[in-house]
Amino acid sequence: MKKRGRPPKKQKVVKKLIDFKSLTRLDNLNIDPRMLETMPSGIKLMDEFISHEGGVPCSTNIMAIGDPGVGKTSILLDALAAIEKSGRKCLFISGEMGRKQMFKYTKRFKQFGCVTTLFLSDFLEFNSKDVVEQVLNKGFDCVLIDSIAEVVDSVRDDNKWDRKTAESWLVDTCIKNNKGENKMKKFTSFLLIQQVTKAGEFVGSNKLKHMTDAMLEIRRESERDGGGTYLEFTKNRNGSVNQRLSFTLSNTKINYGMITGIE
Repeated sequence: MKKRGRPPKKQKVVKKLIDFKSLTRLDNLNIDPRMLETMPSGIKLMDEFISHEGGVPCSTNIMAIGDPGVGKTSILLDALAAIEKSGRKCLFISGEMGRKQMFKYTKRFKQFGCVTTLFLSDFLEFNSKDVVEQVLNKGFDCVLIDSIAEVVDSVRDDNKWDRKTAESWLVDTCIKNNKGENKMKKFTSFLLIQQVTKAGEFVGSNKLKHMTDAMLEIRRESERDGGGTYLEFTKNRNGSVNQRLSFTLSNTKINYGMITGIE
């Protein structure tokens, strides 16, 4: 016969008191004026297309999605190289292409040569989480990550995390640097390349989607519609949506066409 023991005591949940002193009237908002600066790429059409002020805003996250081979890396590297030449400190984190591929790529697009690049494949003996965190802590104005999937997979494997945890870490790392929490106190902007499904839709968590200020789609029209390539913002907190900027890739440069409205 079983003895009736006392039921286990319920653990008392102690709620941490929240200090609401940070609640702010909107007319009392005060931020560092550097967060309101923009980084013009020098490509007039591109600058007008990205934001109302012209160029990539500081402390901003822009995500690019699109079909494989449509030119996502080329378009964003073109913008990053132009921002670097304007005097800003930029970084390209390459998870997709290694040194040999980028050597050939830069021979084709010589304007990319000024971009400082971190190849994840150079640091396989280190935890990729530490590599990314430590290089970003140096402080950059603008960072291009190609791609989110490659960085997330590397961090996930190195730390035995699930995808959601690794993706959450990347979001938190970007936001931390958006706020200037790095050695140089720079309000970093991120250009992020993400994969899409076979249907061409965004892949990733809601947390990843919501941290982006702008969603840039880089697409190729069907042959029936002309087969042209174009950029289109489907979300843009700093500029316009429902517009397209056409472009073509030649052997040595990117040619931008004109901005057109979408009905």
